[in-house]
Amino acid sequence: MKRWMGIALSAVAVFGLGGCNSDETTTVQTHALYGDYESSKVFNIDVDKMRLESVLDVSPALGPYGVDCETDTEAFALTRRSDSIAVYNFRENRLVKVIPLKFHPRSTATLENLDLVLVSGKTKPMSVTIGKTDHEVKRYFGEDVDTTVHPVDSTNYFGGGNATGHPFWLADGDRFLMLDRVNRKLLLYSKESDVPLAQIDTETTAHHVLFLSSEVDASGNGTYYMVLEGPKDTTNAAIPAAGIMKFTIDASDTITVDTIFHADHADGGAHHARFYGDKYLFFPTYNGTVYVVDKNTMQSVASFEAGTGAGHITFSIPKRMAVVTNHKAPFVTVVDISNPQSPKVIANVDVARPLTPEEQAAGKNAQAHTSSFDTTGRFFYSCANCEAKFYQLDLDYLWVSKSIHLPGTYVAMGDFIRY
Repeated sequence: MKRWMGIALSAVAVFGLGGCNSDETTTVQTHALYGDYESSKVFNIDVDKMRLESVLDVSPALGPYGVDCETDTEAFALTRRSDSIAVYNFRENRLVKVIPLKFHPRSTATLENLDLVLVSGKTKPMSVTIGKTDHEVKRYFGEDVDTTVHPVDSTNYFGGGNATGHPFWLADGDRFLMLDRVNRKLLLYSKESDVPLAQIDTETTAHHVLFLSSEVDASGNGTYYMVLEGPKDTTNAAIPAAGIMKFTIDASDTITVDTIFHADHADGGAHHARFYGDKYLFFPTYNGTVYVVDKNTMQSVASFEAGTGAGHITFSIPKRMAVVTNHKAPFVTVVDISNPQSPKVIANVDVARPLTPEEQAAGKNAQAHTSSFDTTGRFFYSCANCEAKFYQLDLDYLWVSKSIHLPGTYVAMGDFIRY
């Protein structure tokens, strides 16, 4: 069984974002696991057959926002209403254990040969390691101060009130990065000590780290890239624009900033970037501009316009196309990337209904964070949040060819796996 991030699955996706990977010896199918924070459900969707396989009802006190696969049978449900995280057996559709924590969980990270799951905090700038097999808490890291007391400056900085960004294991399975959004710091830890090995300040709050396997050695030393979220209020010129920070980690545990690419300040905040091949970073920004950044020069070589809330991009390698998820708009943007230095928008395809004024005021999204392609690169899969609709987008015809209405109310995030 392996976590399925679409055709573009690579070291960039495997490390630091959670996932399960092993050789497949039997017939496998693609499944999508999504959490519903409002109705407290977890959905298991058979993607190949486009049918809802099972629904797990979770206590309303828990609120599973998303699901991260950790082993070939279990996932962690990000129960963001409580100081806990839930272990979910997706093969048997049952809740295995609710693990008490010191904070509400934000996200997880895992490595294939490491019997630990790393969980970062939503309500505190903390992380914790948990046994992947025994489900026991091992060690806490960070500042045990609730963000209601020590708040993220969400008035000025993009990205909401999560106290941390995505957690990130280095390849050695000993060190990890914590993105402290409260104090705007990047911290390097060993799993054996709650004292940081190194730390640096970040210009703005940071969201996630990515890398190319060719630039990092087996111990995890080398070059990395991190998304800086930028300003929430684009009229506040005192806050640096959203960008991508290129940095290195060496064998002495020193973090050194190389270069920072900045978007135009007016383009608003950002939260995800993704490598296409071994040279180009595609970097969507909130107001819709998507930059193509050459990682060698850290300069933009091209840009194109998507929709409001552009936040994720998913690649169809066979078709040399990309789909941009526009979280605040009802459409995705389909792009021809056969020449990355000259991307061409093909179409904006409606996949969701527009957000109501009430939903906009509540900060809701029209489209989910999680998406994937099938092995042919023709079919794109994701969810329309407020409709609780899982859909299949056909790139040959540029339409939603199939959809499933899930028995929920707000389906935002999950994981694609094969078993």
